[in-house]
Amino acid sequence: MDTKQIYTIVNEVNAEAFGENALSVVNTEGLISLGNVVLSSTVNTESFLNTLVQRIGRTIISFRQYRNKLGDMVLNDFEYGAILQKIRVHLTDAETDPAYALADGESVDPWVINKPDVEQKLFVTRTPYLFHVTIARKQLKEAFINEAAMGAFIGAVFGQVRNSIEVSLENLGRACINNMIAEFTPGTPSGEGAAATTLNHEVKLVTLYNTARSFESGDAGYVDADTALFDDAFLRYAVSVIKSYSDNLTDMSTLYNDGSIESFTPREDQRLKVLTSFQRVLETVVQYSAFNEEMVKLGAYSVVNFWQSAQTPGTVNIARASDGAEIEAENVIAVLYDRDALGIYKRDEDVLTTPVNARGLYYNTYYHQMELWFNDTSENFVYFTLN
Repeated sequence: MDTKQIYTIVNEVNAEAFGENALSVVNTEGLISLGNVVLSSTVNTESFLNTLVQRIGRTIISFRQYRNKLGDMVLNDFEYGAILQKIRVHLTDAETDPAYALADGESVDPWVINKPDVEQKLFVTRTPYLFHVTIARKQLKEAFINEAAMGAFIGAVFGQVRNSIEVSLENLGRACINNMIAEFTPGTPSGEGAAATTLNHEVKLVTLYNTARSFESGDAGYVDADTALFDDAFLRYAVSVIKSYSDNLTDMSTLYNDGSIESFTPREDQRLKVLTSFQRVLETVVQYSAFNEEMVKLGAYSVVNFWQSAQTPGTVNIARASDGAEIEAENVIAVLYDRDALGIYKRDEDVLTTPVNARGLYYNTYYHQMELWFNDTSENFVYFTLN
């Protein structure tokens, strides 16, 4: 194993750090170890006799536990049964009060029937999937010098399976949010002869801002999706609009759901998820210079780095569950919804390990996962874009 003299590199980087030399390209060959994949008895030998094989002096088990960023989407969990029943009662209409129009010789019928208008939804679809990992303990013993070292390695293996589950839950959560966006975006169903849907809960912040300021394209002060995040006046306006919609959701209305039933969402039941890039701009462009920071700060929220793809954080492209229509939403920066509008109602996990295979000297551990992800369009939901 070659040992290179790096004093020239040390002197070079020190000189740049001290301000003695200008910034230049530093050749890090020989300084940064990128890791050899396979040890060789002809290459990895000591430098005196060039015969004795160098030994592994320390092993680092590289593992970090991952936490699902969308863990708050698990609303409830029930162990038995498979179907979730959701019952909602419509508001009752007012009637004429006959007590103020009594007439001689007539009676008032107290037995008029007025049945409550009840809506039932059954959430049934569950999504099973599986992870599994194979461990051959006897063969692995050859790679470690004691039981503790091998145990740490096996722990990292199972830890990474757990990380795989957490990442999967997070990305399925993104898909759950994205489908709700698609359900409230106009589109033509893929089914032949099906009617196009007209539900539109997109709040176009750039359009609203330019209209409110009476700006035309090309006017000084006019913003678009590319320039809006650099305009502090627009950013303050965007915060005010999002807060206003949060206010509006607390009123009984059918404006922010599919219109099937009157709904309202108290603040404690509202969920606001904001694209990280948008929130960071708010912090650095608006809030840092505000006389009263609370006035230009969003309320309780959580951030997401992207909705669907890390390469295009603000874009959603999905074939929605209701009718298969392919929907694309661009420049999405936030979603605001009722906690009962989307998430997980049931999550099952069974972890089962096989006996040791007597012939192959290995065993398998299976992680059976199943969730009941749901979208309920009768609950309040809006999303905000830079369109």
